[in-house]
Amino acid sequence: MAIKGKASMVALTVALTLGGAVGLAPSASAAGSVGASGCHFNSPDVNFTVDVKSTALRKGPGTRYGSKGTIRKGTTFRYYCRTWAGGGLGGFNKSWSYGKIVKRSGSGVKVGTLGWVKSRYLD
Repeated sequence: MAIKGKASMVALTVALTLGGAVGLAPSASAAGSVGASGCHFNSPDVNFTVDVKSTALRKGPGTRYGSKGTIRKGTTFRYYCRTWAGGGLGGFNKSWSYGKIVKRSGSGVKVGTLGWVKSRYLD
């Protein structure tokens, strides 16, 4: 394993051991995005699948932000970071995840579009 890979694994292990108290730097693809400024917990790039019939991809972390369009169940969402809304499962249910669409399921937002999704809608 390359030194860079080992360093990343050590950083991830520390972050997970401390219960997410240590945030990792966002990926290069997320770091330059204006939308990532609302993030409080960063993670290595991970793909999730939209797990509800449909939901809005939003311009910011909350329903007060406008929608970029609808994403459908089965859409693949590359997660970069999320907001922090308190501890435990209740906090996760209130948090928002920032990332981009990497594979569409049916019609909806174009692949490559960045935005925010309610974290509990991702599996």
